This record gives sequence, C-alpha cells and structure tokens, in this order.
Amino acid sequence: MSEPDTVLLHQYLIEAADRFAGAAAVAEAGAIVTFRELLERASAVAAALRDRGLVKGDRVALVMAKTTDAITAVFATLLAGGVYVPVQPRWPPERIASTLEDCGARFVFAEPGLHLPISTLDLQALSRGSGRFWDPGVAPEDPAFILFTSGSTGRPKGVTLSHRAVAAFVNWSGREFQVGPDDRIACPSPLSFDLSTFDIFNMARSGATCVLVPEQNAWFPRFVTQFLEDECITVWYSVPSMLAGMLNDGGLARRSYPRLRTILFAGEVFPAAQVARLQAALPGVGLYNLYGPTETNVTTWHAVPAGFDGGRPVPIGRPCPYARVALQDDELPPAGESLMTGYWNRPAETARAFVEIEGVRYYRSGDRVTMDAQGDLVFLGRMDRQVKRRGFRIELGEIEEALSRHEAVLEAAVVSTSDEDSGTTITAFVRLAPGGPVSQADLRAHCARVTPGYMLPDRIVPLPSLPKGSRGKIDYLALSELIPRK
Repeated sequence: MSEPDTVLLHQYLIEAADRFAGAAAVAEAGAIVTFRELLERASAVAAALRDRGLVKGDRVALVMAKTTDAITAVFATLLAGGVYVPVQPRWPPERIASTLEDCGARFVFAEPGLHLPISTLDLQALSRGSGRFWDPGVAPEDPAFILFTSGSTGRPKGVTLSHRAVAAFVNWSGREFQVGPDDRIACPSPLSFDLSTFDIFNMARSGATCVLVPEQNAWFPRFVTQFLEDECITVWYSVPSMLAGMLNDGGLARRSYPRLRTILFAGEVFPAAQVARLQAALPGVGLYNLYGPTETNVTTWHAVPAGFDGGRPVPIGRPCPYARVALQDDELPPAGESLMTGYWNRPAETARAFVEIEGVRYYRSGDRVTMDAQGDLVFLGRMDRQVKRRGFRIELGEIEEALSRHEAVLEAAVVSTSDEDSGTTITAFVRLAPGGPVSQADLRAHCARVTPGYMLPDRIVPLPSLPKGSRGKIDYLALSELIPRK
C-alpha cells in the first residue's frame, strides 16, 4: 500500500483515518487512540476553535508536555487552519509569557495548574464535542507551526515553517526509511523540538503507531532502554546524547530489540567512537546521521556503513532530494523546499538569515564544513558562539544577557567546552559588584527563573575582571584557558 505524498500536514490524518481507521495511531502508557478516534477528537476541537472565531493563520499555543492530548491539539489546530506554537510548560514563566506575546497567540491550550497571562481552553472538554472537517483554505506555503529557539540577544526567535517545508522532509523520510503500518515509532523529543515532526507526521502519513516516551523519564537511560525493549520499537529518532546515555549508562547492549531496524540521530555531533560502539551493540540495525538547523529541518543525511570503526568523524553526508547546499568560505548554506518561511515577526533578522547565490535563496547556517575524499560533507564546528546541548540550540549570548540582569552582576561572559564523555559543558564567568557575597546557587537560581533548564551553566566562576582584547571586547579564548579542568 503506497503512502500519500501530501503537502498539507492535516491531510495525512484525514487520509489515515480512512485507510487505517481502527489501527493504533498514538500509544501512551499502555493506552491507545486509533486513527479514527484521533481524527474525531481533533475535528471536534477544530470545530470549537472555529466557533470561537479562529481564522486561518491564527496562532494556537500548546503549553503542554508531549501527550496524546497535545498531539490532538496539533492536528486540531491544523484542521482549523491555525498555526500551532509548542511551548514547554517547564520553561520559566517569563519565557512562556514572552513567547505567547511574541507569537500573538489567539488561543492557548495548557496543562492544568499553570498560571498563564492569557485564558486557556479545556482541550479534553472540547474533544468530547462533535465536529466535522471542512477545508480551511490553507495553502502549502502557509505556516503550519512556529518553533521558538534561543536568541543571541536574550529574546527567543520564532522559526516559522510552512506545510510544504515540513511535508518535504516527512514524505522523503517516510519513503527512504520505509515507514509503514507495522512500525512503532518512538517519540522521545518534545513538540518544541523539530525532531518530533518525523514521529508525529510519519505516524499519520504511513499508518504507523507513534509511541510516546514520557517526557519526565526521557533522560533516564535505564528507563529508555527498557522502554525500547518493552514497547517493541522499530524506528527511533533522537539526539545523539540520548543514545550515548542509553549506551553508556542504560545497559543498551544487554537487552534485546528483535523488531528494532532503524535508528536516526540529529541535532548535535555524535562522537565517532560512540557511533561505532552503538553499531556493535545493535548489529543489523541501520544507523543514519541527519543534519539540518531548525530553520531548514533535515537537508543532508548519511548512512553509517557496516563495520564502521570510529576512526573518522561521521559525515553529515549529502543533500536530501528536496534540498541543495553550497559552500562559501567553509560555511554550509542549505536551500530547498524544507527552508523556513522566516523568523516570526522579525523581517530584519529574516533578511540577514538568507543569502542569494545564483538566484537561489540559501540559509546562512553558520556551520563550518568540509568535503571528504568520498564527496561527503563533514561538520567542523560553528562560525559563531552557538552551541548544542542535548540537541537544544543555545546562544551563549542569551545566558550572558540573563546573568547580566542580576543586580550583583556587572559583566558576564560564557564559554563552552565539549568532549565525548560529558558532552557540552557551559561555564559562566562573572564580575560582581562590590558588596555582599553572591553565591553560585543564587546566580543559578536567577538563571533558572529566566532561561530553560538546558541552558543553565554547569559552573559560574567569579573574577575580579574579565579579560579583554585591544578593542575592549571580551577575550573568550583567554577565558577558555581559565575553565577548571577535571
């Protein structure tokens, strides 16, 4: 049975409810929802949104952990012609409030108990109503969702992705990795992370079952390896650091996964030695490195060859069929169908993010690459101060801005280091105002009030002064030499 190559994301579910009506669409903690049930619930919520005045293009914020209800809200928003904006409920209240304001959320679905600056709707109550599907008049170029990422100025940026852009990736990945009705796709990533688009929309496109990894347990390696075995997962897609944890601390090699056939990883560098160990632990399982910033989704990919010994970095590979790349002074600008529309309500930043090469619009990724002897692209690092931790993009300048807002901090500078064992480590150096002592715990608590947990510095080091260059700018190289070593 061939899968449809639609360019409207809600159309996947409409067709799946017809083709796979009674099959399990979403599995969560042993409970399942069929494709027919998921469409009925989403349609009821969509009808309620339209009755309340939603018009095409309105933003609907989902301040929810990744649950069956959240996936219902995703499809309900799309069915109604809206644009969904996933917001992590564990973000600091200030960040949640600014995100809701920045995107101009017309409606909000939220977990019980959250105190938000805007009224919320009861999704479960609305899903018990009745609704019908109507054509909301959405075009493939219209936005489907907005993902907010770290911004160097301290203000997160909303990456706007169209139906066409996401469908280009979903249609290709579904075909390339042969996702079908017998598959059980693990969903370990939060909705605010672009990796989740593979899980959710390939589920609907191919009639597979999307098995939700509980967010509260997703970073406990032993739980996740047990989950992988117990849930008979066939396809897994996550950041490398999650797989490394499963390999190093979760006993991955000691369990059996008879149905597991494909592991995809993306979002950060996977050390070659770890990839070789993973391949040895899971013989016969295909390993694939997918590359692409949030602004482009996946644009290149590489199949790890059998017998990989870890002696060279794992390439990011070659362009997907819908993408193209160019090399400019070692920077990799991607282009193609999966490119973002732009940053939400930030025309100046959007303009700076793109470059035109021979009449084609490319995204300035800021990633440095080279080409190996086989013609594959190999990631070298960043051209700026952006880092990745657990797959989340972090602008070190945003942490500096957060620390500088503390009344006792006169200056702040943040640097990072990386190794195969501990991954990315973030160290903040601060120059404090004269007066009473300020503890590292105080400063970390301040950061936790304004930044997500994955951005918190691992250590905060006070200095009497921060090293500067001849032009008075922070000397980050000199600061790197001051990082406490193990």
